[in-house]
Amino acid sequence: MTMRSASTRLPAEHGDGRDRGCPPCTHSLFARSRSHPDDAVPSPDSDLTRRPPQRSGHARGPGRHLSMNNQLGTPFLRTYSLHRTNSLHRTKSLHVARGLALCGGAALLLQACGGGAAGGAAGSNKMEIVDASHGFGLLLPHQVHKPTTAGTPGFEIVAIRTFQDLVTNVKPANPVKPPTQWPTSALLPTGAVGNHYIFVSFSAPIDVASVLDASATAQASSNLSGSISIEAVDPLTGTVTTLPGRAFIGGKTYAGTPVNGLLQLQQWVGLVGAAPAALPVGLDLPGLGFPGTQSVTAFPDAAKLVSDKTFVFVADSDSNLQTAETFPLGQQIRMRITGGVRSTGGKLLAAPGLASATVGVDTVGPEVAQSPPPFNVAVITPGNGDANIDPQTPVRIQFSEPIQPFSLGSLDDGKPPSPSSAVSITFGPSTSLVNLPFALRPPSVYDLSTWDLVPAFAFPGAGPVTAQCGAFNKVTITVNSQKFLDLNGRTNSLGPTTFFTTGQGQGLVNAPVAPDAIYIGRFGSKPGITVIDLNGFGQSTGNPTYNLLTPIVEGNSNFPNNVNVAIQGSLMIPPLSPGQCTINGGSRGVFTTTTDSNLNDLLATSPILESVGDMMLGHALDSSFNNGPPPFGCQSGGGNICAQGGLKQLAPVVSNQNTLGPSQAGQFGSLAPGGENLISWAPHPNPPPLIFPPLCVTPFIGGQEPTSINSTLPPPPVSVGAGLQNLLVPGAFPLGVPSQGLPPSGLLVKEANMFFLGPSPPQTQISLCQPFQIRQQIGHYMYVIDRVASEIVVLNSNRFTLIERIVLPDPTSMSMSPNLDFIAVTNQNSDLVSFVDINPASSTFHTIVKSVKVGASPRGIAWETGNEDILVCNEASGSVSIISAFDFEVRKTITNQLKTPFEVCTSPRQTLFGYLRDVYYGYILDRDGSVALYESGPNGVNGWGYDDVVGKPTMKFNKPKAIQADYNSLFGGCWIVHEDQIKKDGTPTGKKGGAVSNLVLESATFGKLYLGASINPQLRDINFAVPVSVGSDQLTGLPVDIAFDNQMNFGGLPTYQSPQFAAGQPISINGKSLVRAGTFGIGVNNTCESVFMFLAVPNSSEGTGSVDVVRVDSGGIRFDTNPFDPGVQSIPAPGASILMDYFRQ
Repeated sequence: MTMRSASTRLPAEHGDGRDRGCPPCTHSLFARSRSHPDDAVPSPDSDLTRRPPQRSGHARGPGRHLSMNNQLGTPFLRTYSLHRTNSLHRTKSLHVARGLALCGGAALLLQACGGGAAGGAAGSNKMEIVDASHGFGLLLPHQVHKPTTAGTPGFEIVAIRTFQDLVTNVKPANPVKPPTQWPTSALLPTGAVGNHYIFVSFSAPIDVASVLDASATAQASSNLSGSISIEAVDPLTGTVTTLPGRAFIGGKTYAGTPVNGLLQLQQWVGLVGAAPAALPVGLDLPGLGFPGTQSVTAFPDAAKLVSDKTFVFVADSDSNLQTAETFPLGQQIRMRITGGVRSTGGKLLAAPGLASATVGVDTVGPEVAQSPPPFNVAVITPGNGDANIDPQTPVRIQFSEPIQPFSLGSLDDGKPPSPSSAVSITFGPSTSLVNLPFALRPPSVYDLSTWDLVPAFAFPGAGPVTAQCGAFNKVTITVNSQKFLDLNGRTNSLGPTTFFTTGQGQGLVNAPVAPDAIYIGRFGSKPGITVIDLNGFGQSTGNPTYNLLTPIVEGNSNFPNNVNVAIQGSLMIPPLSPGQCTINGGSRGVFTTTTDSNLNDLLATSPILESVGDMMLGHALDSSFNNGPPPFGCQSGGGNICAQGGLKQLAPVVSNQNTLGPSQAGQFGSLAPGGENLISWAPHPNPPPLIFPPLCVTPFIGGQEPTSINSTLPPPPVSVGAGLQNLLVPGAFPLGVPSQGLPPSGLLVKEANMFFLGPSPPQTQISLCQPFQIRQQIGHYMYVIDRVASEIVVLNSNRFTLIERIVLPDPTSMSMSPNLDFIAVTNQNSDLVSFVDINPASSTFHTIVKSVKVGASPRGIAWETGNEDILVCNEASGSVSIISAFDFEVRKTITNQLKTPFEVCTSPRQTLFGYLRDVYYGYILDRDGSVALYESGPNGVNGWGYDDVVGKPTMKFNKPKAIQADYNSLFGGCWIVHEDQIKKDGTPTGKKGGAVSNLVLESATFGKLYLGASINPQLRDINFAVPVSVGSDQLTGLPVDIAFDNQMNFGGLPTYQSPQFAAGQPISINGKSLVRAGTFGIGVNNTCESVFMFLAVPNSSEGTGSVDVVRVDSGGIRFDTNPFDPGVQSIPAPGASILMDYFRQ
């Protein structure tokens, strides 16, 4: 309740009683004035909640307003201040009314005094808080000193109107300024006796109906509708008391005799000169007692208090404003301003606010707000046992008053959050409890009593009903006592605890990575990306179900069948064990699709992607994100000195016919330390499991390190290892034999590509760490064309989290530089090729560095793998633009023998291999089914290549769909997806339907053939053949795209390219060239030896879509990917339309 100063009466300001007539005024009693300075206050930031990365910003500009204020003279002031009870009161009131009538009547007076809707904010685009005060100081916006460079308070005062204001200026040593208090006596800011009051002004006139309730029954709540409330709070008990008083907007309040249950909106107060004045209502002056109505001098904020943009609340428990009253002692007095406040123009309040102070010295400590007794539950959401909460939901805590931000934790400023001693968010088993870091962000900077705790990473989620994750989806929020501060520096006494459980939410993803993965782009009502697992023994997200007695069951986890896990898992460094939840359930086996923690195999979809087009893999992610110590590794919540780049000493050597292995212990190669993970090696396991707490919070690395090299070292006392060997090697039964109950017993790959090469576990001294060769973050930058959104979406290929969005005019197709420094993107509808920097070490990383005009409707594109040219098919103009890799300019446009070219691929310059002609070839696919062979230069009399189309094979590929280079051939060739199988000479076999054919340069004269005087492009003894054509007897439908396995590759060796013709130096590892120099530089090897070909069939005879798998080393026979069902089965993938492997052109 309010405290009444019963013995205090408002003083009489006796006037001389003379009728002075109308005051001087201009323009028929009105004078147009300039906007009040407060009208030009910068707009507050209303966009304050945490959101995924945005695609567009919001612009706002200052509004400009005009106000209409009548400049009434001071003679009226004394008359209006007559004591309410003296004998002259009624006579003088009538005297005043007559005088006002002479100036144009009561209606004119109301406008002149600031009433009505004629405000100066009619043109405002938003309804925003300008300020809030109780007359003794500013309550809103909050204020802070502008910090010095040392983070201490400077001299300038800054108003906090945006979240950026908060981040820029509030520091641990430069807190938000505390509010001033009301005096304990019923005094006004001028020192005169008067009622306590509080007000808030807005940028536009207030719609009275949105704040005040006209019903007679609402008088018990001061006729407030609820959008603004005035209350006293006892934070220890949680008791909130609505304070009695009288509410005004523009000097108007609801009063009088109800008509049909509704009160009248009466004008009690107007502006006279520089002070508010009580206006007559009938024969009375009920507004006498409103702030300033007794003042004989200028009153602070006078014009604002009677503005139609201002809400004023005056303490009044006895319906008599002349009785000077205070707000209660010993409690927080709050004015809560919600989003329900509306302008007369229909705009809702953009950002809510809470103004708070105490009467007298602040002795009230802050607490977490509580629900009303008898429940007294902490106002923490989600909490109080809430269930099925989205795992990406932030935690919101409401406090009894505004809180100093840094006493709660770190602001959400884009930097790693510091640990909070005030609040903890935990989940997981008690034996390995995860304390989740969070950043702070208020929903509105005008309300520092409410804070969102934005987790540094998402909660694990519950998983599907069939595989609940137990302790992982119960989240506990604990508030610690004596830790957080209010703006006056007082601490909390209570420490409530609550919890909630998460639902499925958006599933977490932990997918196997290249070289053990094929990526599927899927069309349809829900487009997205799926991963085909070619390893089969990793601890990915997936179904954890496993029975040792029946170790091979379709759909169950195959991870426990990993022989390293089964026999020596607990001894490995770090240890491995079967998963218990869908976040670590493991792979279902080789040739299955990876599922997320909700057991869905569509791993990237809306809202990350709106459509899926061409895809490419770029640099390994550990070049940017790793768990080494700061400043180059983990910035927060992790960091292992043994994982730093200086200890990463890559030493790949040719160990088999088609693969690389690590050198012997102590023997390290010539590569500089710190190189990124090699495409030649898969981590063990692939992938390692997700762990909680994560390896590193910022950057977020959720996976465990690959099996450490320490696992192979002798055990103590000889060394620090476990003395283990990698038991998971290529095997005869990678899919198992279900009919005999035999689980998978080895890797699919023919030659080992997986080793124990991870970093040592954390040590106190770097001398205790072992050199290593693979680390987290595993995977690659994954580039996906989203043509619907006109973007290239950059993903983490292991976790499928969003890294970046790159906006382009009309991204259609793309190809990557063999040196992994740029991608070239065709924009079909704008006739452009855009070059995007994809080198993480570059200052222009992930930006467009150049766009080049080409022919009409560019579509297919191929970056020659020796880094000489980029070939672009201009479908509408029947040409191919050749862009130089040196300067990204079109150096030549060819039209010879071309009609409607739409796809292209290349094979490397045959300098020391193949037919030794020292030219590279391009295979240009035309809509008419023909393939034109482009031969590179140099041309001219002394040249040996035409730099033009030299001819076409006689073969026609009916209704062509796609083309990719033949990875296995050093002599040149390609694979073409089309319809209707053909023979070796190109004649039809008669089998209609889907087909894929291998076009090769079967024979040619060896060596350079100088052109001399020959100027007409010609094949010069090149003969073509189709050694393999797979038809409808093998395929399940019409394929539309093609990819190959990369499990056996020499990608860890330097890229091979011609020093005479290539742009720049070749990259030392992971280049996209299709050839590599042989051992000790002798000879040349094809980079990748593929065994399996993958064909996307969107409309398959086996269902709504599938990926057919064909053995390219066995004459094109379709491979059975599912041993559980009879016959030859493909991989189910509804809507499969795009396929991608690492070396895709």
